[in-house]
Amino acid sequence: MKVSITNAGDFIRKVEVSRIEALDQTYHVEFTSLLLSAKDPSSVQKNFSVILKRDELTTLRDVIDRALAGT
Repeated sequence: MKVSITNAGDFIRKVEVSRIEALDQTYHVEFTSLLLSAKDPSSVQKNFSVILKRDELTTLRDVIDRALAGT
């Protein structure tokens, strides 16, 4: 699943979460960005990626939820 999480004028950031078939319950999470005013506006920049087990991804989701709730 790939979704845009930032769309601020000429700057776009996306995150993609994909299952790694060869590794049980393991996912690849990758953040990318695109700057439409850059010299090459079609050049996608890889910002960050991480490989997480399902329970680690769930922990990350819970941490984000708590941060957004202000606890």
